[in-house]
Amino acid sequence: MKQALIKMLSLLMASLMILSTLAACGVSDENKQGDEDGSGNEAVSESGTTGEAVAALEALGQIDYGGKDFVILYSEQYKNEIWGENKVVDKEGGADQVINDAVYERNVTLEESCKLKFGHLPKPVDAMNTTITNEAATATGDFQLITHSARATASTATSGYLRDYISMGVDLDYTWWDSGTADFVLEGQVFFMNGALNFYDDNVTYVLIFNKEMQKQFANTVPDPYETVLNWDWTLDYFNQVIQGVSADNGDGKWDEKDTYGFLTTWEYGNTFFMGSDLRYVINSGTEDPELFLDDGKMEKATNVLELACAIYHDNNASFMSPPGEEAKGFDAFKDGRGLFFGEVAQNLPALNREMTGDYGVLPVPKYDKAQEFYRTWTHDSGSTLSVTSAVRDDDAEVVGDIIEAYAILSYLHVKPAYYDTMLASKSLRDPQSPVMLDLIFQNRVYDMAMYFDLGFYQLFKTAVNDNSGSFSSSYTKTAKRFDKQMDRILEKLKNDKS
Repeated sequence: MKQALIKMLSLLMASLMILSTLAACGVSDENKQGDEDGSGNEAVSESGTTGEAVAALEALGQIDYGGKDFVILYSEQYKNEIWGENKVVDKEGGADQVINDAVYERNVTLEESCKLKFGHLPKPVDAMNTTITNEAATATGDFQLITHSARATASTATSGYLRDYISMGVDLDYTWWDSGTADFVLEGQVFFMNGALNFYDDNVTYVLIFNKEMQKQFANTVPDPYETVLNWDWTLDYFNQVIQGVSADNGDGKWDEKDTYGFLTTWEYGNTFFMGSDLRYVINSGTEDPELFLDDGKMEKATNVLELACAIYHDNNASFMSPPGEEAKGFDAFKDGRGLFFGEVAQNLPALNREMTGDYGVLPVPKYDKAQEFYRTWTHDSGSTLSVTSAVRDDDAEVVGDIIEAYAILSYLHVKPAYYDTMLASKSLRDPQSPVMLDLIFQNRVYDMAMYFDLGFYQLFKTAVNDNSGSFSSSYTKTAKRFDKQMDRILEKLKNDKS
């Protein structure tokens, strides 16, 4: 069995080599921002870590769950990242089929290599909390893992219904785990993680999309954005400059979604400029209790970002913001060629592939300034994350931890390449730079506790941007006064559960 598994994994390396070759084509030596200085900004070479993945899978040794059911409970919107079927689900062989086949192969391989029967337990969103709570109380064994939204999972974690990854021996330092979610460590425990095994968090990661044809039209004032990004010059102030002078009224005398703009976006993108500027509300070192980030003089930078974001949103009719709940207005305007840039989440890329006739490209969120080390972004709290029910018994914890590691590694080898393939499926995105851009976007996401835990900060910055208001500092100060008591309650609860 082990030899067959390794042989199959070796075949996967060939497909991963193709992806890495695409990425390498777009990066010249001088643009590998980190090859020399160790900053890690160079594009990830997928094949370069495939050998590490195969070796890590071998190192796990023989995993034997005794043929028992190993089940993931999940809210229904995340089915595609959990369950694949051995049948045609898309007659056109499009993205749905690509993802289905990869997930199916991952699941079958997990069953064979861990001697288990992989199962899935879908529930409506409004039934998830009750199901998790009941399992914590009764330990029926109906499921072991949980895939739910990040915000809902954070609430579940602080209620004592989840098991700690670290106590199960899961090594979170590998490429197939997203290091950002390890920042949620509380009382030395990590209760939920993102990585190659879930991609709905990638779907709701904020990106910047540009219209290639409009960019060529304005090439004198808007040079090739790919080159600007790779030269590390893609900054918030620069972005504000290049969206000016693009907007045009359609002749009816009013500015709405029927006109043309330098930038089309949503209310949430105010938060995106905040996170993209390497700001956050809460910082968590993992060795000390979480602390407020904007103390110690960082409010001045936040105020500068707010001024720039308000200028982008409100000055000179350079931008159009789709009202909350009406995000389709911005999408339709960009699809129809009435926006140079479009700030939204990554799941719009496949949608544009289906509906847009013109060419477009994807870019990271602008940095605060040239000195900022990484391009940053964040994922919406509706994105998926993986957790373990607290009902998993102590004598099962080690083998469950090994299965989780195998699940993550196999997802990295099967599902991640397939997901990238669907992201890059359009002719518009099949250029050498696009895989590099996706790497820059996904490598260095910010996971701020305040965006997922109910701490009162979530609305503050985006509301100030939307209202074109300078009230952020005062509203932040008022909210920050409650932070210590909120964290004390959370940590005290976790201490009690741990004892």
